[in-house]
Amino acid sequence: MSTHANYSIRQFTAEDVDAYKRIRLEALATEPGMFGNSYAMEVALPQEDWINRISLPGNARFGLYCNDELIGLTGIIINAAKPTEAYMTQSYIHKAHRGKGLSAMLYDARIAWARDNGVATLTISHRKSNLASKAANQHYSFIYHHTESRTWPDGVTEDNICYTLNIARHVK
Repeated sequence: MSTHANYSIRQFTAEDVDAYKRIRLEALATEPGMFGNSYAMEVALPQEDWINRISLPGNARFGLYCNDELIGLTGIIINAAKPTEAYMTQSYIHKAHRGKGLSAMLYDARIAWARDNGVATLTISHRKSNLASKAANQHYSFIYHHTESRTWPDGVTEDNICYTLNIARHVK
């Protein structure tokens, strides 16, 4: 397991929009079946949508860095209808940096942000075959909630497994 000495995570700001857009599009191109949207869908988004993802209240995106190189991202979105609930989304780490325990940094950043923003319950999901995502959320004690069939952007129909975590009770 890595000591994470050369790694850091920070929340993107409007000034980071081009870097965020670049890593998000890379994630979609590299792992086309692991995200809810496709590369084609997001590459066509207007710049304002990219800025809103990182600037609007209730949204946060984080960049994962190795030294000064952006090597990953993650996000969280508060449910506007139920502001005590949020959805964790968009996790991606360059393949060369996987297997080092870095997903903990992605989880810790989102959980801390959620607590700071009055969120009590987190939701996360993954494609059934995405065992790395399952292992990460199970490490954080997410509890199975439900399964829904989904056709993923790569055209494959496979279950989407959904979990929740009450962060008021979660202590790591």
